[in-house]
Amino acid sequence: MVDHISDEQEPTAEFDQVCSDIRRRWEIGELPFNDAYQALQVKHQEAVSAGHLANQARAYNLMGYLQHYRGDLNASIRHYEEARALFERIGNLGRIAHMDLNNGENYRLKGDFTRARRLYRFAYEIAAQQGDRRTQAFASLNEGLVLVTVGQFKSALRALQEALDLMMSLPQDTQRLDAVLSEIRHAIATIYLAEGNYLQAWQEAKLALKHAEIEQERTAIALAYRLMGEIITQIQPEDASFSDPDDYFRLSLETFRGVNAEAEMARTMFAQAQSLAHRGKKTIAARKLQQVMIMFTQLGMVDDAAKAAEAQLSVL
Repeated sequence: MVDHISDEQEPTAEFDQVCSDIRRRWEIGELPFNDAYQALQVKHQEAVSAGHLANQARAYNLMGYLQHYRGDLNASIRHYEEARALFERIGNLGRIAHMDLNNGENYRLKGDFTRARRLYRFAYEIAAQQGDRRTQAFASLNEGLVLVTVGQFKSALRALQEALDLMMSLPQDTQRLDAVLSEIRHAIATIYLAEGNYLQAWQEAKLALKHAEIEQERTAIALAYRLMGEIITQIQPEDASFSDPDDYFRLSLETFRGVNAEAEMARTMFAQAQSLAHRGKKTIAARKLQQVMIMFTQLGMVDDAAKAAEAQLSVL
């Protein structure tokens, strides 16, 4: 029985360090998903027994993180909502904003763009009140990603430029600065690719990879490789390491597989299928699209599944 409930707003340093180490070990492939997830469940139960709400919320937060990258978006949403409710009980506005950002990402992947943008706006407003430019940058970045997805490229570029300006205004030793800059550059490159500005897209993709490698952020590295495969499908830059797009897609898949990022693996396979179709390899592309469509459906990624189905029809 818990005889005391702690209303401290932040997780304890020791608890946060242990949980963050579990996440890190999973990210580098040292700890299998099930072991990492169970370890976080144990830490959550410890926090419940101790009556420490912020520690409970932190455990839920990281459980949501693992489920997000594994591709179980519904489980991830549930954990982030549980974390948000606890942070709300102790009045931690900054952490509430982060949970809104995280679930915005989940709803973006599920294709619920209206709800995603609403959560990003909530997060942006809280961060502005707190003077938290880093979280404002994340909110602008994520809204820009939604706008990219729905084809509103001019509005997307404005949001992404705001995110870039906010991040560049932060000290150079800001935690994970290069990881965020990589994500912004990646999004900008995606816009240039969609607009057919392939050389500019390539330059931005190289910057995205550079920032990701500085941070040793494997998810961002994999995203950059995938984007490079898409660009190489269209042009052959002189400074490209590979001339075959499949080499970049292979590197992307291997890197995503190393962090158990099933949703992004499916998206990489989708991008490769589209590349194969563009190169005239339609039979192989159609088979891969069928596989991807099933994966998206199983992962609850409705919008992506619909796009895969549409792409398959155009190939057959």
